[in-house]
Amino acid sequence: MPATTNGKSAASTAIALPTGGLNRAEYLDSVASTGIVGRMIKFSKEGKFITPDTEEEIGEETDFIVLADQTWVGLVKFTEGAPPERVGGLLYDEGFKTPDRASLGDTDSSEWPLGLDNRPQDPWQHQQYLVLQHGDTAELFTFVTGSITGRRAVGNLLRHYDRMQRTNPNDLPVVKLKKSGFQHRDERIGWVATPVFVVCGRSPKDSAAKPDTSLETQMNDRIPF
Repeated sequence: MPATTNGKSAASTAIALPTGGLNRAEYLDSVASTGIVGRMIKFSKEGKFITPDTEEEIGEETDFIVLADQTWVGLVKFTEGAPPERVGGLLYDEGFKTPDRASLGDTDSSEWPLGLDNRPQDPWQHQQYLVLQHGDTAELFTFVTGSITGRRAVGNLLRHYDRMQRTNPNDLPVVKLKKSGFQHRDERIGWVATPVFVVCGRSPKDSAAKPDTSLETQMNDRIPF
């Protein structure tokens, strides 16, 4: 028999839920559309990994577990005075494909805003969000990049992750955030600092244990500069 409230059954007082609406992913996107997990990490123009909220530099000896299967890639549209628009998804989701730039509109370059080089810049920019977990505190961070050198660094790391899955499918890479660089052929630009993820170990996917960064593991897993 249904429970009663003041002589009325609970079923008779229940409020009917409306049809339609947003699913979980859609709702979270509507209230927190940044796609950033935890705190943001960026590679600054000065060649440093920093947390923009505090401008604090991250030490090169800090270990981070790479939550590689949570990597988001896509296109982000920046419009002055409005929040960014994001079209993309998790790279390792089954069936994921990168968005088609032409399908997003804004293809007339004469209407694009001018970039730092005073040339029209596509408002839709290719970005990557790489989720990292601090090896000691378990705090979550997201490395965000849209630069060519940043995307290349993330790509090299994920290629290593793909190779690692063949021999250690239940592990995740552990990295240190380093910097490298090159001399630009344009002397006016000079030295260009670039981010590098140096793999120094691995950590079980289902374990919160301190990652293995022993010398033996480093020799097996390191990605050279």
